[in-house]
Amino acid sequence: MATSKSTKSKTTKNTKTAKQSTSTSAKRTATSAKTTSKLAADDAKTAVEQARERALQTAETAVDLPVGAALTVYERATEAVEPLGTPSKREAELKRVRNQFRRELNKVERRGGTARRRAVQRAKRTRNKVEREVKQQRRTLETTVRQNRKRAETELKKAEKELTRTRADAEQRVKDLVDRVQGETKAAA
Repeated sequence: MATSKSTKSKTTKNTKTAKQSTSTSAKRTATSAKTTSKLAADDAKTAVEQARERALQTAETAVDLPVGAALTVYERATEAVEPLGTPSKREAELKRVRNQFRRELNKVERRGGTARRRAVQRAKRTRNKVEREVKQQRRTLETTVRQNRKRAETELKKAEKELTRTRADAEQRVKDLVDRVQGETKAAA
């Protein structure tokens, strides 16, 4: 008997579990349907609310913009006039402006001096470069002239020696001819 009671209780449990799962499934389906319809309603409500919020923001911007601009102009005007309210404030503001002007002037002067020095340095570098190039070209030219003069003098000396030798040979031949002609004339006489 104990076995049949345990089988019965197992069947009862299975039936209860099946009923509970069916019931739970039905509840889930119902909840899901409610949620879906609620979301659809929220979406419709959200679209209307979004349009309303956009319209509200646009209206606020249309009001806030001119008010903010007016306040900004008022504050700037007040700031511009405030330092000049009393004689001591005017003097302090004048002193501040003078110092600021002096600082700016010194800054511009330093910048100009720096630019001038750079330009002078660049000009000196360029001048030195040109001078180096001219010296190099002059040295090259002088070397070429020296070599050409030496070659010309050497050729001239060779030509002089050749001329002197040729002249000596010619004088010797003339002398030999003169001697031969005189010897022949003496022999014929």
